Amino acid sequence: MNNYANQSNRPMYGTNPVTYPQGVPQSNYQAQVMPQPAVLFGGMQFIYVEDPMMELASCPSLLIRQEPDFFENLTGCEQPNVYHIFGNSQLGFRYLFKCIEKSNCCARRFCPSTNRPLDLDIIHCSSQDQLGINYTTPFATMNKPCMCTICCLCRPEINVNLNSTGQAIGKIKHICTICDPTFEVYNSAGNLRFIVTASCCQCALLCPGFLGKTSQGVFDILEGDQNVGRITKEPATMSEIASDADSYVVNFPPSADANDKLLLTGLALMIDYQYFETDADEVRKNRKKSSGGGGFSLSLGGSGLKIKSGGKKRRK
Repeated sequence: MNNYANQSNRPMYGTNPVTYPQGVPQSNYQAQVMPQPAVLFGGMQFIYVEDPMMELASCPSLLIRQEPDFFENLTGCEQPNVYHIFGNSQLGFRYLFKCIEKSNCCARRFCPSTNRPLDLDIIHCSSQDQLGINYTTPFATMNKPCMCTICCLCRPEINVNLNSTGQAIGKIKHICTICDPTFEVYNSAGNLRFIVTASCCQCALLCPGFLGKTSQGVFDILEGDQNVGRITKEPATMSEIASDADSYVVNFPPSADANDKLLLTGLALMIDYQYFETDADEVRKNRKKSSGGGGFSLSLGGSGLKIKSGGKKRRK
């Protein structure tokens, strides 16, 4: 029985009603409890939190937004990904984490995103001033070792560690299947908590370019044989179409605790690298084709710097 599919009123981000304590006027409660929202990008409003794990334990869903990098698309040089993670509560969006990719430039350039090694630093920012700080000790880390995957051999996996306690939260494995993408989520004790799978017959997975970017991709979270949650790649916005950025919504299972939710957050990031991370040079070439081949290309050869126009030649 698909419990998740029958829960039409399951909370999604941005749809939870705001409730106020009894006996407290709404205006006083907003002034005392709700801090002023800040704006990050895309006109999205949110508030900061002091304890992200406590907030994560109580929120039913979260939103992951990848930061667009237009320099990457202009130059064709793959840059580290940056993600912003927002929890959804009854008081609106809460800024939980900033996630920064730590990887080698050669690995980003020459290794496919499905196999390349990388570390993801999960940083807790409690104020706007901390967004640009280079933290030496992140709140949590996600490590993806280099894997030369051949069918069922050396399958990709991510290990999640909570640095504040030194605790290993668990790991995520991308298992080998014939058609449908499938992931397994294990807790710190090595017990299987969730299986996440998606139908391979989705436009977001099958179609490259504009059609795939503007399509929704759905990954169902299974606990046993019941569908209890969902990870959704949202259709791209205008700024995301012009870049390689994507957005994800994670609807957590009711039984998931804070550690489980952090693992599922890492799984959403792993899905991005495994299926929706496009090489920057490929994005730039596709954009040039869609615009009729216009623009300029730079090349540094043995005879010096050459500038070549990519526009169509006119017949005389």
